[in-house]
Amino acid sequence: MSHLDFSEDDLIEAMSSISPTGSDVDSQSLVPKSPTRHPTPSPTTESINAVAEEMVELRHSKFHFSRFVTVQVESTLYRVPRPLMEHSETYKDQIPPPDSEDALYVDGISTREMEAFLDLSDSRLVTGDDHFTFEQWAGALAVANRLGVSQIRKHVIHRLQKALSSLDPFDCIDAALKYRVQDWLFHPVLRICERQEPLSSAEILRLGSERSSAVGRVREKLLAHKNHLEMTWIRDRWPSVKRRPGGRSVSISEPRWTEMSETVVVALATEVKRLIKLETILAGPELEVVSPGARPSIISIPKGVPHLKYWQADSKTFKVGGYLYLLPIAYFDQPARLENSQDGFSVDSCDPIILPQDIEASDWDVLLEIVTARPYDELLFSLPFASWITGLRLAQRFDVESARRYILRRIQSDFPTGNPIDLLEAVKIGGPAHSDWVQYLYGKLSQRNSSLNSQEIRRIGEDATAEVLKLRDRFLLTKGNSLF
Repeated sequence: MSHLDFSEDDLIEAMSSISPTGSDVDSQSLVPKSPTRHPTPSPTTESINAVAEEMVELRHSKFHFSRFVTVQVESTLYRVPRPLMEHSETYKDQIPPPDSEDALYVDGISTREMEAFLDLSDSRLVTGDDHFTFEQWAGALAVANRLGVSQIRKHVIHRLQKALSSLDPFDCIDAALKYRVQDWLFHPVLRICERQEPLSSAEILRLGSERSSAVGRVREKLLAHKNHLEMTWIRDRWPSVKRRPGGRSVSISEPRWTEMSETVVVALATEVKRLIKLETILAGPELEVVSPGARPSIISIPKGVPHLKYWQADSKTFKVGGYLYLLPIAYFDQPARLENSQDGFSVDSCDPIILPQDIEASDWDVLLEIVTARPYDELLFSLPFASWITGLRLAQRFDVESARRYILRRIQSDFPTGNPIDLLEAVKIGGPAHSDWVQYLYGKLSQRNSSLNSQEIRRIGEDATAEVLKLRDRFLLTKGNSLF
């Protein structure tokens, strides 16, 4: 049995059985029974600490998610990943040390907003974030503003930009001011200034006197500019009768009013943007993120109660090679498939999951890079083709369906001019893929100069080979008929 084949619970149990002072141990029991036979020495605290330190060193530097910060919002406690809080520009200097039981109190946000932020921060590329509602996006943005987590703030602003274009422009302005997003102000103001109807009393109340006055100025200047453009255009094309030398008159057709309308619309679109930018209150005042207020006194902070969902993480320890990984079990779509990796194992067990010996730690790292990649990561997630194939094999083996689908989509998008044999081998490994893409690959192979060799047939499989041969027969037949 290797010295690595034990869990952290085993270590804690072993340490708890040792008296720290030895005061409860009978001194006579330590006397040797025989002058030639010494008792087996008991493990010391130092030796167990050494083992514990060795176990800590075995933890994977990136994929051992065991560092958390207790954050209190209102009267609710949350366990937030420490790396996420370390990105907080406003609270990173107030984070309690790792061995502290103190909670970091964050005011100015609600528990609903905090939960939306935690859900969004745990979203992954393989599962996407399209299922979040506008309310959840907005709540996550409020917390990102409060904590000063810029990468999530930028991601939310970008994802909501298109959604806001379909909303009422006044709702968009309200959202821009509430969540302090300057980029959201211009387009709704543009829609208000370009419409035919002037502001109503209710709309003036929502905008306020300064913005309403600025909108009125832009609309008046825009209307005057429109009249000037139309009159200039008509004057250049009038009168309808023109005299030539010699006294003979020639009739000129009536101006094409549709052409005038199109010309004016294009010119007005440019002018209204210029006018809005001249109005500081409309172009977007500086909407800086509000810095946190003074830390409340201990007396004013309510007693915290752990949140049922965001306090106890359902994570599992994996052992691959000489490394320990700690990850949420939900990251694996079919946890039961992991039971097949070792005899007698259950995902409900406290024991670590020991993956088969044929899986290299470097290959497991590739799959975890894919499974844990975030939509808001600042660097675009990219891998070489061979790494995608490695991740695809493991995703298929352990039935991580979300990763399998995502990998096939990335292979299709990232390698559009790749070797069709390589790409069809990926389809063979990963199972069903986009049918149009697969048919396109079949077509490319069917029209090449040489037929499939035995190695290529083994790589792409019998089903793909049959489809290629069928298309190739049609291609050669059509090519032959074209010679006559």
